[in-house]
Amino acid sequence: MDHGPLSEGVFLDDWTTRLRATAERPVVGILLRGSHARRAATAHSDVDLDVLVEPRPARPRPGAAGRAVDPPYAARQAYLAEVDGRLVHVSVSARDVRSWVDRLGEPADWAFGLPVAAPARLLWAQDDWRSRIDLPVLCQPADQPRLEELVATLGKVASGRAAADQLGVRLAAADLARLCPSVLRLANPGVRVASRRAAFAAALTLPVAPPGYRDDMLLCLGLRPGTTGQLAAAAARLVAGVVPLVRPYADRIAEAAGADLAAALADGRLDRYVAQLGRAARRGGDGPQVPVPRAGEWLTVPVPESPVTGGAPAGAARPSRLDPAVAARLRRTPDGLVAAVVRQHDTGEVLMVAWMDDEALHRTLTTGRATYWSRSRQEYWVKGATSGHHQYVRSVALDCDGDALLVSVDQVGAACHTGSRTCFFTELPVTAEGASS
Repeated sequence: MDHGPLSEGVFLDDWTTRLRATAERPVVGILLRGSHARRAATAHSDVDLDVLVEPRPARPRPGAAGRAVDPPYAARQAYLAEVDGRLVHVSVSARDVRSWVDRLGEPADWAFGLPVAAPARLLWAQDDWRSRIDLPVLCQPADQPRLEELVATLGKVASGRAAADQLGVRLAAADLARLCPSVLRLANPGVRVASRRAAFAAALTLPVAPPGYRDDMLLCLGLRPGTTGQLAAAAARLVAGVVPLVRPYADRIAEAAGADLAAALADGRLDRYVAQLGRAARRGGDGPQVPVPRAGEWLTVPVPESPVTGGAPAGAARPSRLDPAVAARLRRTPDGLVAAVVRQHDTGEVLMVAWMDDEALHRTLTTGRATYWSRSRQEYWVKGATSGHHQYVRSVALDCDGDALLVSVDQVGAACHTGSRTCFFTELPVTAEGASS
């Protein structure tokens, strides 16, 4: 261990012996989880131990054929152990090994719907169980895309507004924000998280997200000040922005919520219903604004400051995660931009021209979704985020001067905002001699 009284391992050895001696059922194994297993503990971190015990044997079921199985065994105990004059919080979770393994097949309730890969450390195990539970990483799957619950929760926001129930609006908005990442995950690159803090950061920085996503999430979660009307508007924007982003994944929605919701997603009925709820959510009077926290009153949660959608004031430097080696080759305009010429990858058809800054290029290269910087709106935008006309990136090339990019994509639908396949549909007369030959 890296911190405090656990550094020499004596503490864990003592507790392993103690738990084996006092457990109510035969112990199969003992694992260390949490910040100590991740090598991220501080002197104030608690110690999380999983004690795995043998499952209860099946027993005859009176009056019926077969055998009954008792409910899974689960118990929790908390301790304050004194070590070298300091108190350490020890949290012990005892569970029968069968249900513990089954639980690894379920989504984690703290992970914002994202898949989990959390380090663990086996402290002791019976020889015949060691190979089955000696897992250096405990993996849990992502949650299903909970689009139905997301829309239903927007309905709760609208109902709270209609009833002037400010607390109800705030609670529903927070629930809605926690559901968003499970749905947006469909349109984003895969990610695994090891802790609740990492899940929160990943949920806020999903690269394919509605405009203003991060700010709206923080507002709905109660981490930014705002009136109930502002929360309701943010909740409506989140859902209205998520729906078109996941339209290409209607088949996945059908698996989770049924064919009718998937059909409504594809044919536009869901958009109309969300717009209906959004109008209702925006109506009603605002209560008093939640005050900006003063020092000592709230704990500020640090999150990455790089923008998700939306951006910086005009002329301000925008943070970027672009590879420095690539960034060094770019020759930018005074606004920090490089022209991006977009073509269909298999035919060479030129589709459109847009602008990228360093971060837009980074997102394009790492997510496979064409992302640009809007000079008029001063924000990032992902092609197809609102129209459904997505661009899936096949390759990106930099020209010899470093001031233009050639982006080869698989274009879904129209590339032009007018509905045309390409933005270059207006032919101009060329009168030079030999132009038509």
